[in-house]
Amino acid sequence: MALETLRDTLRESTESLRDSLRSTLHNPISRWTRPLPKRQTERFSNIRELLDHSADQFGDKVLYRWFAKDRTTINEMTFRQFRSQVNYLGTALSARGLRDARTAIISEERPEWMMAFLAVLCGGGLAIPMDRELDAEHVGSFLALAEAEAVFCSAAQLEKVRASALKAKTVRYIICFDRTEGDEEYVQDLILQGRMLLSDGYVEYSRVRLSTDKPCTLLFTSGTTGTSKGVLLSQNNLTACVYYSCNMVDIHENDVLFSVLPFHHTYELVCGELGALCIGATVCINNSLRYFMRNIQTFRPTAMIVVPLFVTSIYRKIREEVEKKRFRQVLNVGVRVTSAVDRVGVNLGTFLFHAVRKGLGGRLRTMICGGAALNPEMVEKFSQFGIRICQGYGITECSPLVCVVPYTAIRKGSVGLPAYGTEVKIVEADESGKEKDMPPHVIGEICVKGEQVMLGYYLNQKATKAAMTADGYFRTGDYGYIDNDGYLYVTGRKKNIIILSNGKNVYPEELEEYLYANELVKDCVVLARPQEEGDAVITAVVYPDFAKLEGKSDEEIIRLFRGIAANINRKLPTFKQIRNIELRKTEFEKTTTQKIQRYKV
Repeated sequence: MALETLRDTLRESTESLRDSLRSTLHNPISRWTRPLPKRQTERFSNIRELLDHSADQFGDKVLYRWFAKDRTTINEMTFRQFRSQVNYLGTALSARGLRDARTAIISEERPEWMMAFLAVLCGGGLAIPMDRELDAEHVGSFLALAEAEAVFCSAAQLEKVRASALKAKTVRYIICFDRTEGDEEYVQDLILQGRMLLSDGYVEYSRVRLSTDKPCTLLFTSGTTGTSKGVLLSQNNLTACVYYSCNMVDIHENDVLFSVLPFHHTYELVCGELGALCIGATVCINNSLRYFMRNIQTFRPTAMIVVPLFVTSIYRKIREEVEKKRFRQVLNVGVRVTSAVDRVGVNLGTFLFHAVRKGLGGRLRTMICGGAALNPEMVEKFSQFGIRICQGYGITECSPLVCVVPYTAIRKGSVGLPAYGTEVKIVEADESGKEKDMPPHVIGEICVKGEQVMLGYYLNQKATKAAMTADGYFRTGDYGYIDNDGYLYVTGRKKNIIILSNGKNVYPEELEEYLYANELVKDCVVLARPQEEGDAVITAVVYPDFAKLEGKSDEEIIRLFRGIAANINRKLPTFKQIRNIELRKTEFEKTTTQKIQRYKV
């Protein structure tokens, strides 16, 4: 957008701004908000009931839109078609003796992934979603440990799955989402067979009585600490979490949801895919992170479920466009105007930042952010553009939702209020080692009780027992505090806390948040580097944006970041201050949800 065009937009908005301010001054209750959406209040008893409801309620409305293999054609599938495909596939699995089997899924994101997942669950089986970034050795180990009998996969994962199946002796079937030259089953052939079986009167699959309290999903945690545990969730866990998310998040049946996170992650799987199925939203599947910005303009979503990396990446892209087109000064003026009027309940970001919003498809109004800590400043920055960010907090063991910031009562820095029926408390041990519940504003371990809490860790009773308090709360391993109004604030992971020799605790996530505020920092990790003599030194390992530092030597870059750290240190007590900088030349190793694997740093 040219500088002159932006100025015209500002000028044209003046009259609208004046009228809005007059209205607000005369009626202080007035707010620039949309009416509260109609809520899905029904709590489904099992996944089949959820699937049937979605097909009956939304019928021929489009559920999925996704790119075909040519990367340009867009395919579509309706809610009714999706249920039929699930039932056909489940019927074929049942006829092969796989109705209640243990079945793994390893693939890129596509409708067939969800079809396979629901076909297994609606037959009373155990689905095992797996990270497609795992190597063959780990896939084989997980398949063997889970005693998987079948594996769904894409052609891109087929070679890995073939090698893994040799290690996992229990695997009887490999079912590919794409037609191949090998001996594997083709999913569309199974769907056709299931359709024929149903027409011939084979109805055993559809008559299965589902036990909602037995394990239906086995999820291996991402292993950012170097170890993975198998989390067992029931259909009751999943339907409770779907109910919570649909009633607490500002997404409804008229929304177009842009799906960018891996389906094997509970955050996307439950709050995104199953949530969309419940409320009737259309899901557009991103086919590549490389083409993220291009695809968002193609699908023009109204909402997204993201992790903080996407939020910061989008914001940096916006800033780059501002610099490229040289209207930073005009943008800053617009930001000051929107910030001023927002205090009296008027949000002009939609009008003043049309160019920014157009770059994101033109319709984006809500981003639900979870999975890691988000810089609170991002919430305010996107609000200035007319885009709301609602934070949430969860963990795989809680299916995953624990807290959500109410979109009608956002509180800066908080991850929200507990989901309906969920109890959250802060626990810390005293000097004698006895655990006590902490009062408001006192930091301790976040503990959760609710229907979404897992059944336990697979084949690991010791870890399951250690994860629960004496009064039945799940220990999240996260540290935080609750304010007087019940809002939760997360300060960091318990295992990441740096404990100095003087007994002081340093939360590395807090220091990383300060560093991420600088546009030269692409990624960073704060840790305590042991010294031969004396206390460990708080060190920032920084992977900078080298494109913005072209021509500078390593020594110059380190001096630059020492200066940045010095400015941060002025805001911090002495014991928290960053004392050393390490320069990293390559990106940090990450999980598929873009969490840095700290144990490898």
